[in-house]
Amino acid sequence: MYSVREIYTLREEGKYQEAFITARGLLELSPNDEEIHAAMAWVLYDMLKVAQQENEHEQFLELYSAFVEYIPTEADRLQYCACLSFYDELRLLLEQEKYELADQLLLLFAPLSFHPQKEKPKPFYQILELVMHFNQYLPNFLAFIRSWRLSNLQPQHYQTNGQNMSIAERVHWLVGQHLYERNRDNYDLIEAYVKQLDLLLERCPQFHHIKKIREKLINN
Repeated sequence: MYSVREIYTLREEGKYQEAFITARGLLELSPNDEEIHAAMAWVLYDMLKVAQQENEHEQFLELYSAFVEYIPTEADRLQYCACLSFYDELRLLLEQEKYELADQLLLLFAPLSFHPQKEKPKPFYQILELVMHFNQYLPNFLAFIRSWRLSNLQPQHYQTNGQNMSIAERVHWLVGQHLYERNRDNYDLIEAYVKQLDLLLERCPQFHHIKKIREKLINN
């Protein structure tokens, strides 16, 4: 009978397919065993790295959607690796102007979860900045933001650097722009977002671009 240790031994030997089959067999017997889930996640992570190295982007997307489903909530290292792997792949796709695949990848962010009482890893915020920079090429921008959650912004993200918008102001402005340009008929959604902008302006009345996008949305 195979054991979890056997899965890790096969991984160390680079026998990822065999490790995957072994993990799958154990999961059929114990589908809720988090130790086996974690072992399967590590196998899939190794397979993700191979797909990434070989520029097999469609395979990466397929593997990643399975990978995140196996990560236990308490597995901090796996959560970090999942976030970093997502960032690296997204950056590669955007650099190669493979915007359709990058847009598909955004939808795979939703299942990624983190320990609720611990700080999010650095790549979590790097992903946001990358998506913001290329937002015009990413129709799933709003879906990604809903998964990422603006409530995860930190105090430093509200600080203005010179004449530039702060990260918080910019991302709220971008959400408003996408709503105005692509969801203009969704009045309930726009009304709810305007209320969110009102709360933001109470906290940061200096956010002039937020005032402008708010006016555009209410005068839609």
